[in-house]
Amino acid sequence: MPQWGYSAFDPGAGFAELAQRVRPGVVQLRGAGRGGGTGVVWSAGGTVLTNDHVVAGTRGALRAQTIDGRDLPVTVTARNQELDLALLRVPADDLPPMPVGDSSQLRVGELVFAVGHPWGQPWVVTGGIVSGLGEAETRSGERVPFIHSDVRLAPGNSGGPLLNARGEVVGINAMIFGGDLAVAIPSRTVNAWVGEESGRRAYLGVSVQPVRLLQGTPDERTAGLLVAGIAPGGPAERAGILIGDLLVSADGVALDQPADLRAAMLRRPAGAALRLWLSRAGVMTVVDVTPGKE
Repeated sequence: MPQWGYSAFDPGAGFAELAQRVRPGVVQLRGAGRGGGTGVVWSAGGTVLTNDHVVAGTRGALRAQTIDGRDLPVTVTARNQELDLALLRVPADDLPPMPVGDSSQLRVGELVFAVGHPWGQPWVVTGGIVSGLGEAETRSGERVPFIHSDVRLAPGNSGGPLLNARGEVVGINAMIFGGDLAVAIPSRTVNAWVGEESGRRAYLGVSVQPVRLLQGTPDERTAGLLVAGIAPGGPAERAGILIGDLLVSADGVALDQPADLRAAMLRRPAGAALRLWLSRAGVMTVVDVTPGKE
């Protein structure tokens, strides 16, 4: 199995070398008719990640082509229309998983690139910069983050990786607006969903909604997660968390979106407590809570 050993590249030959190294972790997805897209080898054992709309457009007859010429059947194991993500399984244990980076560390102006199959052309590499970081509201009302870039994409790139200069996946390309604005789902959001679908569905027993504050909390934070509901007898209630509390950070990582709280729970070792900083009536409080399993 190829070994990943990335380092930041110079603008010359280093870019071409990096592009060559990441290609084996990308597959081409084809379906009936004109449907198709790109998939990212997410973990060992043949687990592939793509967009939900790629799966929907293939009419159920989906196959994966690898860079070494194999044509493999695909099984869909999980789908999420809200996040536009889907997990697939292919019968190949030797596909190298892509290294996943932390999308929360991305900065506007940072160099990124994509690998995909625009208009059916295999393993095309395009580059650009991060042009914006924002959020959008799903049909259920949950606000989720996204990455804007000027990486050139076309139909067939959907579901492929957005990578940083170290060759780490920082997003999954999902949409194209006006031909020159690409939208990607951040790796932090993807990781949280994949972890839940893999049977690690940790929960606190709270419902939260992101808020922006006119005035910051005592530690100068201007955003957080407002606790809107508490499950009776759940971990949050047992830890003393109350409706109206503002969750500011978890294990030192800022909480801006519900996906950030899910990701924090997935990062902790099994059975370990999650340290939450919360604002209650303008006073900062630290609460340790051990997530349960649903």
